Amino acid sequence: MINVCTHAKSDRLDLSLNDQGLRWLERSIDKGAKRGVETRVPWVILEQSFGPSRGILRGVMEVFDIHHHLGSLSGGSLQEGDGWQERDHANRVRVMDANGVTLAAILAATGYIQADGIKDTMRSNDSVARYRKLDPKRFAAACGIVEPLHGTRSLGELERIKYELELNGVVWHNRFQGLAVDHRLMRPLLKKVGELGLVPLIHTNAESNLEAVWRLERLALEFPELTLVALDALTTNTNSQLALDIAKRTPNILFDTAHVRGAAFVRQFVEAVGSHRLIFGSLFYSQPASYERCATLAEIRMAKIADADKENILAINAKRLFQLA
Repeated sequence: MINVCTHAKSDRLDLSLNDQGLRWLERSIDKGAKRGVETRVPWVILEQSFGPSRGILRGVMEVFDIHHHLGSLSGGSLQEGDGWQERDHANRVRVMDANGVTLAAILAATGYIQADGIKDTMRSNDSVARYRKLDPKRFAAACGIVEPLHGTRSLGELERIKYELELNGVVWHNRFQGLAVDHRLMRPLLKKVGELGLVPLIHTNAESNLEAVWRLERLALEFPELTLVALDALTTNTNSQLALDIAKRTPNILFDTAHVRGAAFVRQFVEAVGSHRLIFGSLFYSQPASYERCATLAEIRMAKIADADKENILAINAKRLFQLA
């Protein structure tokens, strides 16, 4: 396989390969694969040689980031000003390209003003659906949002998310939504999500008791038929170890890699419960960009695990989750 060196970037040199160079590179990759040796290639060479299409060269590992929020925590996915989505898209794709991220799931963001109640939530979901249409091949999945405090009105919005907007899932960030992950108002929403075949993504950030990962474990035990995605669970060393213990006893929770503590923990997690339980998510907002170089992705690439495990974490699990494989 190729070990892509994402840090080797140049804005001045033309490092693209001609046809002869590309054939040499492919032969080198094939020879290295047969000997079990990685071929190290600066990402800038792949970027300049192939442009944004990442699937052309054999051996380049696909990367699907499931944790890209649209908008910001100030205004959520309802930003003001003409052309903001186009500007967001340009900046987002720029950072994705620089890090070798081929696909992303666009998630609604909390923090939007709800002066008109559920009508504002509907506008937020419309915004997510409209954004995905800007680049549907690159943004292979999109997830809306519903507010537990809107009660039964949110059940109808879940149906609209599924059938009218044709989104893939629903995201909750409960500390910004005013109640705990395991609050009684979450139960009917999760039941409806299961009936509709939507993917539930729930933030479990260590900084908030409302989002404590043990609360998600309670839901997972109550809804064993659902595959729940825990976002931000690996925020701290303590929370990471708690999440790993929960993963051992709760098979229907997938954990995203946002804030992962390092390559050693990635290996520990994979050895304990398997790479099929870990899914790449970086936690990205575009305006302003959350990062220029994705440290989380670098830790996964450096982890001493099999290539097959890296492929699971970086893309296969996400495709399976969203039924894209």
